[in-house]
Amino acid sequence: MRRLLWTSSLCAVALSLAGCPSEDEPAKDDKKETKKETKDEGEQDDAGSLMVAEGDGGVDGPVPPEVSMVFFAVEGALYPLACFDKDAKAIKTGAACLKMVKPGDAVRVASHDSQYNKKAGEPVEPQCLAGSGKKVAIGVEGITEGADFLYGTWPPAGIKVIKEVAEDSTGPAAVQIGDEETSKLKAAITSAGGKVGDELKVHQVAEIQGRTAKDKVYSVYVPDPKVLEQYKWSGAFLAEGGSLDKLTLIAKSKSKKDVFEVRGSMDLDGDKVNELWMRIVFAEGSGDQVFTLTGGKVSGLGKWSCGAVR
Repeated sequence: MRRLLWTSSLCAVALSLAGCPSEDEPAKDDKKETKKETKDEGEQDDAGSLMVAEGDGGVDGPVPPEVSMVFFAVEGALYPLACFDKDAKAIKTGAACLKMVKPGDAVRVASHDSQYNKKAGEPVEPQCLAGSGKKVAIGVEGITEGADFLYGTWPPAGIKVIKEVAEDSTGPAAVQIGDEETSKLKAAITSAGGKVGDELKVHQVAEIQGRTAKDKVYSVYVPDPKVLEQYKWSGAFLAEGGSLDKLTLIAKSKSKKDVFEVRGSMDLDGDKVNELWMRIVFAEGSGDQVFTLTGGKVSGLGKWSCGAVR
């Protein structure tokens, strides 16, 4: 009952989340998966018909490493999380990404079930930092209208390298794990400095494309029965090739009041190793960050968006 009361409070303040948790689960997005459709606004081919891209195809054009690219989260504007600098042959974040996009440039924005081309405007404050004076996002007319946009890219063709995880990866069927998985995850938590005890909860199990096979991301937490709105431990692990014998810690909570989700993956530099698009979810809201995978090590690019400090 105490956890149910807390989760009701969480839903009241975390307006950016799409759904509310059950008594035993933290907040999650419970939208139903729909067929992917994509549309362009105001773009026509020589025959005068709309240039419509199917599925995840996006629009025609080169992708990294042939061109530079910026990946954005949507926070009432396009908030740059990571980018690839073709000339430097490097993945960057923050101000370096913001400078790549000029007013009037075409960008592409996407929801779970649609994509549109838009025009970039001037730098603005993202909604989550309203009043801060920090113009760290790209304004886009109409981005808060119609579809519930989640991410975007510059140039538009960059949308082709973004792969969302399944929307049901936090659903009841996805988070059911066996005794062997539970045992290995408990051991990984202990190795990461956590204390497990008898209870382990799974928030998400999601598949992403690895170098040669499907990798998995496990988001797990250990409830704290003595402290309301807090966990004994919370974090996310990457299982290379889906093997729990190769668990790598992606991130763990310092406050022990939040959980993690992987939202998607992308190959920003064309090296065939996908970066991870992660979200941190807590009572007051959420933040996003991109993590790189190099030599078996996971590193975050910059900081969590929207001032989230964890």
